[in-house]
Amino acid sequence: MESRAHALVAVVFLLVLGVAVAIVGLWMHHGEKPGINFDVISPYSVTGLSLQAPVRFKGVRVGEVTAIGLDPGDPRMIRVRIKVDKSTPITRATFAELAPQGVTGLSYLSLTDKGTDFAPITRKPGQVAEIPMHPSFFEVLSRNGESLVNRSNELADRLNDLLNDQNRARFGQTLTHLDQATQDLVQMENALMPALKALPAMVAATQSTMVASHQLIQHLDVLAVNARKPLASATQAAASLQKLGTTSEQAINTLNYQTLPQVNRLTQSLLHSSAELSGLGQSLKQSPQSLIYGTRGPPPGPGESGFSAGAH
Repeated sequence: MESRAHALVAVVFLLVLGVAVAIVGLWMHHGEKPGINFDVISPYSVTGLSLQAPVRFKGVRVGEVTAIGLDPGDPRMIRVRIKVDKSTPITRATFAELAPQGVTGLSYLSLTDKGTDFAPITRKPGQVAEIPMHPSFFEVLSRNGESLVNRSNELADRLNDLLNDQNRARFGQTLTHLDQATQDLVQMENALMPALKALPAMVAATQSTMVASHQLIQHLDVLAVNARKPLASATQAAASLQKLGTTSEQAINTLNYQTLPQVNRLTQSLLHSSAELSGLGQSLKQSPQSLIYGTRGPPPGPGESGFSAGAH
């Protein structure tokens, strides 16, 4: 009887427990908020993201993660199923990012809208709409950090190649030459100090010279003004000389082309007259009677009257 009583108590307890579990399940099912399912497709790691992780839209919690797994169509992609409130403005420009939850190591999904396209996201019949995943800040930092480490290693290798024994010796020589050049500059500075000290006096002398030059320029201006009158007289004299030269040129042309040809013709006429007078003088000298009786003609020739052979 006692064993039967224990068994009956156990059965009753199990029945009560089962009814309680069913009631709690029904209560939780009816208390669940209605929402819309979306699939976030991520080519990046989702480390720290777990089931029931919050989903926030611009910092406001709008849903939770309901499933995480590999994409059956492309195993390199990760498909995260989320459920968000119907009032969440999911558009074609919406994308997801993985954000950390403090220092716990856990992450949540942050939905952000670029604001470039306000059209609702397209839904195919019988399929869940997809939202793209963008790299998170730590993902970008990790990738850039890896690239930075690679570049740092490359820089270190180049520095090792640069700082070989031969180059280090050259750097040492360069430093020695720089030290010597610095000493030379110090010596030049010491040598230039007297000149620098005398520079104010030179500046003052230069200023006085400039003042004197300015006064000289003023005197030259006065002289230039006074010299304008003689220059004007000289200009008039030059004009008179030019007129005189023109008149002289005309006189020379008249002398060359008119007077001298007439003088030449007169000279030739005088020479011809002188020759005729000379011939006349010779004739009178040979036969003076010709002045009275005139000149005799030539003696008669053969066959002419008065011709005498003895006359020859």
